[in-house]
This record gives sequence, C-alpha cells and structure tokens, in this order.
Amino acid sequence: MPSLKKIALATSLSLAAVAAHAGFLDSFVETLPGAVSPYPDAGFVGNQLNGMHDIIEHGRTGLLVPAYTNHPRWDYDNRDEENAYPFGAGISRGIIDEHGNERLMYMMLFRDSHYEFEPIMGYAWVARFPIANSGFHLGAGYTAGLTFRQDYNWLPIPVPLPLVSAGTDWFNVYATYIPVSNVFFFFSKIEFDDQSRRFSPWPDSVASAWSNTTELYAQGSWVKTDLSDGGGDVPGGFTLDSDSGYKFGIRHFMDRHWAWDLSYQRSEHDLNAPGKTVNKYRLTNTNLMLQYHFEVLDAMRMHVGAGAAYSELKAKDGGDYKEHSINPVVQTGFTWAVTDHLRVMGDMTVNFPHFHNVEINENEALDGRFKPANTSFNLGVGYAF
Repeated sequence: MPSLKKIALATSLSLAAVAAHAGFLDSFVETLPGAVSPYPDAGFVGNQLNGMHDIIEHGRTGLLVPAYTNHPRWDYDNRDEENAYPFGAGISRGIIDEHGNERLMYMMLFRDSHYEFEPIMGYAWVARFPIANSGFHLGAGYTAGLTFRQDYNWLPIPVPLPLVSAGTDWFNVYATYIPVSNVFFFFSKIEFDDQSRRFSPWPDSVASAWSNTTELYAQGSWVKTDLSDGGGDVPGGFTLDSDSGYKFGIRHFMDRHWAWDLSYQRSEHDLNAPGKTVNKYRLTNTNLMLQYHFEVLDAMRMHVGAGAAYSELKAKDGGDYKEHSINPVVQTGFTWAVTDHLRVMGDMTVNFPHFHNVEINENEALDGRFKPANTSFNLGVGYAF
C-alpha cells in the first residue's frame, strides 16, 4: 500500500494542479470582453455582450487593411498560383485597458487564397510589451471569431487563432497562423482618435462642409488584375493585363456616418497567351454599396463599404463573347472636403466577378471559370450639394 507520505505528496500535487488550472482559467477570463463590462453582474454571457458593446461604443475607430498571405513552400507546391495579396478592407473599434493591453472588435472582408470573397468578424485581445521608451511595442494574444468561405459552402467557421503584433498606439501590423489552411496571414491597422468628433453634435450649419449630403464624383482608375480559374492559374499560361480606366458615381449620406454609393467603372484589358495578345476585353462594374464614414480631421473622412456589383465582360476584338456576373464588392477610401462643395476622393475597390468559357478568338474558348480578380485604385474629384 502507498505510504502516507506518498498519499500526502500526491494530494498536494493534485491540489496545486487544480489551483494552477483555476488560476489559468481566471487569467483567461480576464482577457475576454466581459472583463471591461460596465455591468459586471449581468452573468457570464451578459458580461461578454456588454463588454463587446462597450468596446464598440467607446473604442477608437481603426481602418484594417489585409496585407499578405504566405503559403509555405513546404506545404504548397503551387504557392505561385495561390493568391498572396488579400485585397480588401475592414473596420475595428479598440481600447487599451487598465493593464495596457489591447482589446478589439473587428470585421474584415477580403480576397482569399482562391480569389474568393471571405468575411471574418470577431474579438481580439493582445498583451502589449513596450520597447523601452521608444513608443513602439510588441504584442501577443489571440483572436476568436467567425469566418465564411466558399469552399466550405459558406457555413460559419469558428476561428480561434494566435495573434502577434508590432507597432505604435496608432499603427500596428498583425500576423496570425491558420493551422487548417497552413498559411500565415498579415494585416495592418491604422487607428484614429475619433471619439471627440464621433460624440460631438452633428454640424447642421451651412458653414459646415459636411452639411452637403449628396456627392457626384468622377475618378481615374488603375485596375489591377490577377487572372485565375479558382484553383490556380488559367491553363495555357493565359494572363489578363492590368490597365487604366475610369469611374463615376453618386453618394448620399443618410446620417452622419452612413451613406449609400452607386458607381459605374469601366476598363479594357488585353488577354494574353505566352508571347502574344489574343483578344481585348472590356470589363465594367456597376457597384451599389453601403458605406460607414468616420471623421479623422475636421475636413477629412475615411470610409469602409461593401455591397453588390453587376459586372460584365465583353470581347472587343475577336468574337461576340459577353457575360455578366453578380458579385460582392468591398471598398475603403477617403474624402477631403476642400471647400463646402469641392471634394477630393480616393478609394480602393475590390470586385469578385466570375465568368465562364471566355473566348480566345472567334473559334476557340477557355474552358471553365475565368476570374479577373480586379482591384481598382481610384482618385478624382467630386461636387457636394
């Protein structure tokens, strides 16, 4: 039989393990949004909901920019055919808690590794470690949220992921590792101290540039393409040139922050086989978006928007090919009120059209899907009234 000493030792170790486990759980619970709930007696679920609401209500607004997806060579023989540039946009609200750690509520919309639309939303907690008195810090923590992907039939997928960061109080770069896909994902955040403007009375004087709530605009465009069939490069080495274009539209503000935006964009692109151009296509996108705007200066707004687009691809040189696609659209941009009526406006607009059996010439066509993966960078002027 075990001696009393061994029993006592085993009991002590068990109690220590339980205490350590309980201490870990208590520390983890402190990282959840409920730890900053203004109503701590609302129960566990109520605390989390109240904490998330408080972060959204009182946090600083951040503009999220997906930056890079790394597909490791040891797991991706076709890494050059995967999408490494997840163009898109997102928005966050964040606070620095009493311990100097960061808490974020966020949503991002971007182009995934297969050039499909992917939304993600959730909560993030990052412990920050200052680097001397430089104003820079490193961070480590986690994010917990939901994403939706085309290759999983748009079912909600929980995403508890590690998160590391580096930056300052207003600019940060984040990285996470996604084990199921075995990729490293990077994004950045530019945060603005916008609470005072957000909570101040909305200017209703005609002297305010923002009192004019409808904007007509025209922009020049650079339309970047990255042709894919959804599973990699289009067979045969075909590519679609990036090229210039134009965009015009109308935007109307329903209140201080929310606006709808209707725009039309047009560009022309060469379809190339190795060593030669085989056809020219006109690509048009009619975009209808709901946008959220926030003031970063008295005369400067940033925005994030999303909605639906009607896209059309039409042959210009050979054949009579024409097909349309209804697809998501994502945008981020800025508006500078130069005067009460003059606007300078810029944005990045990301479309997700799919076409099929696109013609090489009058007698030949490409089999399968044809995804231009078009992202436009637009700059122009507008008139507000």
